[in-house]
Amino acid sequence: MVEKPPPVRELDWDSERARDFAGGIVELWIGLLRSVEHQPVSPPGITLAAVREAVAIDVPDEPMAPGDLLEHLQALLDHSLKAGHPAFLAYISGAGTVPGAAADLLASGLNANVGGWLLSPAATEIELRLIRWLADLFGLPETAGGMIVPGGAIANFIALKAGRDAIAGLGVRRTGVEPGRLALYASSESHVTIDRAADMLGLGTDSVRHVEVDSGLRMRPAALEEAIQGDFAARIRPAAVVGTAGTTGTGAVDPLEELAEIASRHKVWFHVDAAYGGPAVLVDELRPLFAGIERADSITLDPHKWLSTPLGSGCVLVRDAAALDASFGVEASYVQEDRERVDRGVNLGFRGPQFSRGFDALKVWVSLLAHGRAAYARRIAHDVALTRYLASRVEESPEFELAATGLSICCFRYRPAGADDDEYLDRLNERLLTELQLDGRVLPSNAIVDGRYCLRTCIVNFRTEAEDLDRLLDLAGELGATLHAELQAALR
Repeated sequence: MVEKPPPVRELDWDSERARDFAGGIVELWIGLLRSVEHQPVSPPGITLAAVREAVAIDVPDEPMAPGDLLEHLQALLDHSLKAGHPAFLAYISGAGTVPGAAADLLASGLNANVGGWLLSPAATEIELRLIRWLADLFGLPETAGGMIVPGGAIANFIALKAGRDAIAGLGVRRTGVEPGRLALYASSESHVTIDRAADMLGLGTDSVRHVEVDSGLRMRPAALEEAIQGDFAARIRPAAVVGTAGTTGTGAVDPLEELAEIASRHKVWFHVDAAYGGPAVLVDELRPLFAGIERADSITLDPHKWLSTPLGSGCVLVRDAAALDASFGVEASYVQEDRERVDRGVNLGFRGPQFSRGFDALKVWVSLLAHGRAAYARRIAHDVALTRYLASRVEESPEFELAATGLSICCFRYRPAGADDDEYLDRLNERLLTELQLDGRVLPSNAIVDGRYCLRTCIVNFRTEAEDLDRLLDLAGELGATLHAELQAALR
């Protein structure tokens, strides 16, 4: 007989050791919260070499001392961009709520696998309750369902796969897609993840029709109708229309009601990418912008954007949860259950591509419970008001020009007196953005509007206030003037 092995307990920390180490982590976190507004958004002049030198260490053979490990984590914080900084105005990434971060620790400690109900009974039911609340937010019917996913890219993929299978028939899951036989329609301002989803679905990026937009950078319904009719004539089956509720570049919201009508008339799946703009339906004054979203067959939403929950917490919603069951359901011998003898709920791992799923819903759920719906509505309305303030300051300034604005996004250019050449202004503003980001005190990003390079701000940060926008314009004007003088001298 084989001798009984002795216990090996090295990985099994007791509660006191866990408390001591977690306490050190909490102190680092509290220090970050205390200092975030008083540090630069990004370490000034940060370089790849400096970051690697600070954080690249080898995994030791024996345990690292707790103090040394905490010093390593402090170096991580010191060499990180602070997305929670009030002057982080670049990409659509929220600040991360305090209750959400704390809940994430508990979720990791529980370590529930929310792929199977048996492995995560309470976690699954909380996620389903959250999904029901979000579905109600958009006016979807009782049949609606969905799940929390890592982000908008995977959410768009899941939604469009459900659409592909609904339109092409479930046989496509076995046989694959005949090249060039299905088409998707999205505006020329839609997110690149629509093209990526088409690639992953086997449709190819050539299947995506980038429909032209109007002067407000919203999809033109007439152009969509023309594109669909052209594909019917070419014996190509229209599969899905994608409306965008808050484009990444300018915050434009497509005419969803008109797109829904066209999709319905042609029996095409109607998907709305509301990853950024979706939470604005919480604000009574903004909700009319989204009329027609309640007719969607699927919707994507990223709570880690305008609901500020910690990454990653995207969401996919479908009008009928059965579409996910049909599109992703599989038979696996190792998870067979006797449903007549046990009282169990939905196995979410059979409704999407992930079998193993973390409890990411908890950080969203706890954030909503801790703050309440009204607080989110007030803050989202405030972000839009701040953007209008910035746009008005840009329009009043002789050295800036407004390019586009929508929801909480503002695009503008630095334009010094006498500078009228667009190519020169593109180069000047591109250099200006680089200098602003290297400086690190404020952090905008860029957008291309009507072919012109612009500075871009997006406010989805509950710490941002008007003085941060004033600081941006002051610094942009100061650095812009210096760069303009340098470039003009070089041209002489």
